[in-house]
Amino acid sequence: MKKQRFYSNGKLLITGEYLVLHGALALAIPTIPGQKLHVDHAGVSGQLIWKSLYKHDPWFMAMFSLPDFEITRTSNPNSAGYLQQLLLEAHQMNPKILKKNKSPRVKTILDFDPDWGMGSSSSLISNVASWFGIDAYELFFNTQKGSGYDIACARAEHPVFYQLIKGSPKTEKANFDPPFKSSLAFVYSGRKQDSEASVSHFLSSTGFSEYDKNRISEISREIVKTNTPDEFNALLNEHEEIMSGVLQLPKIKEENFPDFPGSIKSLGAWGGDFLLASSKMRFDGIKSYFSSKGLDVIFSWEELILNFEF
Repeated sequence: MKKQRFYSNGKLLITGEYLVLHGALALAIPTIPGQKLHVDHAGVSGQLIWKSLYKHDPWFMAMFSLPDFEITRTSNPNSAGYLQQLLLEAHQMNPKILKKNKSPRVKTILDFDPDWGMGSSSSLISNVASWFGIDAYELFFNTQKGSGYDIACARAEHPVFYQLIKGSPKTEKANFDPPFKSSLAFVYSGRKQDSEASVSHFLSSTGFSEYDKNRISEISREIVKTNTPDEFNALLNEHEEIMSGVLQLPKIKEENFPDFPGSIKSLGAWGGDFLLASSKMRFDGIKSYFSSKGLDVIFSWEELILNFEF
């Protein structure tokens, strides 16, 4: 069989956070950095060899025996166990793929640091689903606890509204292209969040109301219509206020950046991964502010967000 190549986008969740698990409407954006998956079948029969790279640097490897997917060698047992579960499920959903090809060698290439929380798992799931010819959402829900919004981003060519309706994912194109993009920045907080643990924590709590859920949905709709930083920031601040109350956690700006002249919002898992900073300052000013705080992984909209046309 000829070599196979698959690609999925990374993701950033702008609104919705954990309430999307209970039906709130979320706004999410696909990113330029994503993940590639290459498969060839020139390996040893009955063995699957897996190598993962961040750009050109190896960060994970594993070898599995087939057809039982026993881990025979790995650089990281925890990551290998996660991958084993994913491959076993994909194989169960479509066993024909590996029955025909008994010597796969797989290489994945991440365009972003795996610690950034930009979708290393979701883009992997999307690519594995493409390889096995199965539904990416089904594979996700069979192996993960999240909402699946990141799967919607993995193959999207534009921002999306995402909602779970009675457990079924619904996506809709979101015309989100703010005219004040030059006053936005995406900042890595320096703290990697465990998405599975964060979701488990939220699911064990009951600290939200129907009003909270509905208002988050309204904010998702309203935020794409904003034309000025003031309008945008007011909605970001309200969203942070609601989620701070739901999660009983301090807002990231109040806790760490009280002197920032604008709004700061957690993206995705609360308190970690990436932050969205919005200010009347232009990007260079925002970048200087966070660099002075020791945070140097900072992207402009143009550097990070997938180019799209409406």
